[in-house]
Amino acid sequence: MKVIVLVLLVILVIVLQDRILRRTATRKLDYECRFSKQEAYEGEILYLQETVQNRKFLPVPWLKVDIHTSCWLDFAGTNSVVTQSGRRVSSSFVLGARKKVIRNWKVLCLKRGLFTIENVTFVWGDLLGTSNSSAAKSVKSSLMVYPSPVNLENILVPLNYLQGDTIVKRLIIDDPFLVSGIREYSGYDPMNRIHWQATAKAGRLMVKKNDFTSQHKIQVILNIQSSEYEFDEVFDKPMIELGIKVAATVFDRAHRLGIPISFNCNGCLYDTPDKTIQTDIEAGNQHFQRLMKILAMLELKKVVDFDNFISDFENRSGDSEIIVITSYINDNIFNAIRKIGRFRNNLKIFILDRCVSTKGIPGDMDVYILNGTEDYAINEKKH
Repeated sequence: MKVIVLVLLVILVIVLQDRILRRTATRKLDYECRFSKQEAYEGEILYLQETVQNRKFLPVPWLKVDIHTSCWLDFAGTNSVVTQSGRRVSSSFVLGARKKVIRNWKVLCLKRGLFTIENVTFVWGDLLGTSNSSAAKSVKSSLMVYPSPVNLENILVPLNYLQGDTIVKRLIIDDPFLVSGIREYSGYDPMNRIHWQATAKAGRLMVKKNDFTSQHKIQVILNIQSSEYEFDEVFDKPMIELGIKVAATVFDRAHRLGIPISFNCNGCLYDTPDKTIQTDIEAGNQHFQRLMKILAMLELKKVVDFDNFISDFENRSGDSEIIVITSYINDNIFNAIRKIGRFRNNLKIFILDRCVSTKGIPGDMDVYILNGTEDYAINEKKH
């Protein structure tokens, strides 16, 4: 009889502690999940801080928290699980009465984008672990990851260099505060920079330095298509991601030199899927941040064909440095670029495909092509 009573008491205690702990575990339980900074660059390491505080006098024997985030945020030293919908990172806590636990996760940003942690999942149970309950907790923590700049002089070489024996690096984006003037032809300059009057006087080929002033403007045109016949989604995503990095590098240099700049793209943002991107020509920190956010949130999807997009650009440019970033080139693009050049614009074309045919490319354009001997993943600077 005593044994039966003892067994019943044990069962009663188990049932009572189970009901009490299951019902009260998340009461007066505060949880916060936030990144150490709201903005970062690709390849940068930061921290995600979890804070759990039990404000009641009853303990929480065990609490498991599942963080749901993007697979492009790599959590070091965790048993995270990558799924089709993202990444799940699990952590466990044992909270005594009125205790607070702070945990920091090291996070590596693998790719550009806007990443949010909308909610986490709580799983908790009793002392013996015989039963458990779960619930979702809203946290709303976000991180903007910008594309990392690259070394333009390493990854892009002028097309006419490929016809010689030596590759000589030169600045792709000139400093607008350098003194303008005339210099001797280097053997690698495009024909459209030859100063014929100075050539006649000197008896040898002379070229113009870019006649830049502090009011010089740069307009970047990015082709989101990796091939001419893409229907909707980008096929060669790494190539377009490289183009986005190149655009980020141009923005960064222009910002540091105080040059007004604009961005134009036949792609779209996640929240405006049917609208191409066309920004005003401005300078300053706010404009630079706005451009970098556009690159971070740029969707790899075309809205209109690039041939049509660049043809419409003719009436929106003048007295600017026009930089066209594209993975392919054709006669329609060349003709549109020539029309843009009539409005006192200096033109540069960056071709991202190192295998593109160069036979049909005119010699009167300042064309740069991807250098097959360099690693384009090298960052221009460390952040």
